[in-house]
Amino acid sequence: MKDNCKRIRQLLDAQSMETALDQMASSVAQLVSSKDNVLVLGMASRGIPLAKKLAKRLSERFQLEIPCGSLDATFYRDDFHYRKPLAVTEMRITEMPASVEGKTVILVDDVLYTGRSARAAIQAILDMGRPAAIRFCVLVDRGHRELPISADVVGLSVTTLPNEEVRVCVEPDDPESAVYLVQVENV
Repeated sequence: MKDNCKRIRQLLDAQSMETALDQMASSVAQLVSSKDNVLVLGMASRGIPLAKKLAKRLSERFQLEIPCGSLDATFYRDDFHYRKPLAVTEMRITEMPASVEGKTVILVDDVLYTGRSARAAIQAILDMGRPAAIRFCVLVDRGHRELPISADVVGLSVTTLPNEEVRVCVEPDDPESAVYLVQVENV
């Protein structure tokens, strides 16, 4: 964690993250009506490696290759103009292995908080086509919703205070795989 925050406690270690992903894959498998028509999409940035792990588990479970892609819905956010300016000002859809048209899209993110990122990602998906369904999966739901968005599959639910956040670390992007509850310094 490179920003100004103080770790309060570890919520998940590497092994418990893997266990949560196993349970999430089982739940997703029950939500999918046709295993031949599934597309997993990870939301930038920590949702992408989690989506890859989930797609691998689903591929093993269904015994067929489940395509996995990624998307950055930053410019679809309704609060885009109120956030810190970005160094990169272009849309970064890094991988779209298949059309969303008629697919059951499994949208994966690391943390669900206000619901704004999920709403933006759903809009980005709908701009690419008309999926049969979108199912939303998050590793951690920390509450404090501002929009009526909920996840279909949740690995862990945790209650946070206004000055707390949940930080997800995933190897190889981070030095370790773990989830922490952190206290954020007021800026």
